[in-house]
Amino acid sequence: VPQWRIPTTAPTILLCHDESTYKWGEITAKRWIMPDNAPFYNKGRGRKYSEGLNTYPNLNDDCDINYEKNSASAAITLGGDNYFNNQSILNEFKRLFQLLPFKKEYKNHNFLCLVDNSRTHIATEIHLNAFGMRSGTRCPVDKIDYIDDNNKKQTIECYDDDDGYSKGLLAIANELDVFVPRKCKLNDLKLLLSQHAAFKSVSKLENLAAEYNIKIIFTPKYHFETNPIEGYWCHSKQYIRKHTDQSFQKLTTLMPEAKANFIQKHVHLKLFRRFWRTIKAYDQGKDYLEVLRMFFSGLCNDQIISHRKITNINLDN
Repeated sequence: VPQWRIPTTAPTILLCHDESTYKWGEITAKRWIMPDNAPFYNKGRGRKYSEGLNTYPNLNDDCDINYEKNSASAAITLGGDNYFNNQSILNEFKRLFQLLPFKKEYKNHNFLCLVDNSRTHIATEIHLNAFGMRSGTRCPVDKIDYIDDNNKKQTIECYDDDDGYSKGLLAIANELDVFVPRKCKLNDLKLLLSQHAAFKSVSKLENLAAEYNIKIIFTPKYHFETNPIEGYWCHSKQYIRKHTDQSFQKLTTLMPEAKANFIQKHVHLKLFRRFWRTIKAYDQGKDYLEVLRMFFSGLCNDQIISHRKITNINLDN
């Protein structure tokens, strides 16, 4: 008889994030060859939103992202040859982070967000090589924001208030309490500072999340099985390919239908069961190939070509 494990500390909400694109010409991978020229691609609630709007009026600002009403789910302009860039990703996450505390069911919960390792997510603010060693030398930013060991945001000013010159890495190291030996050269100083949280490769997204006390975890590259939301795209595109007539107008009606079908069939339960079993398998020492064959198909192999492209080479194998 299954028993609920009641958390003894504040429970954590696991958020799974991803973005994808739909092409109006997508159909199933296997089909009858038809004599046509069709392209072939194989591949809250209102009251709570109002409370959030009172705190963050910018939620209603116009932007290039089309958000679903009262939510942080979004789409770029339909019909355009576009994709999300880092700034649009940050804007979307900021909206999500601002709305989360106003959801009644999430009150007194911690939040952990699972994000893939794409370049639009892991872009960083600064790099040590862009700094000079002494006062008045090159400096790419006015200040450095970083997360300390207590997951709190800290700020170091990079320019002197009195003369307006850049402080340089030596002065910054002193403010960060980093011991610098006498006659230390620039490369050695960079090596010392690279161990400090202020100069570690922390993404803009992680810095943004820290402002709202939310933790970001990046999944390993090419490991779709470690993010349950990948299964949503699989289900959604499968539904669209099954019902499409390869017109753009039909695509715009099928996208919300696919989402409703996903919810109606409770597919998320299967995806999360698979996710936790996958994590447990890796924790027990299973390798990538064993996990794929255990939870997906015995025909899987572990030879990765690319996470964006598949080929028709050796199709029969």
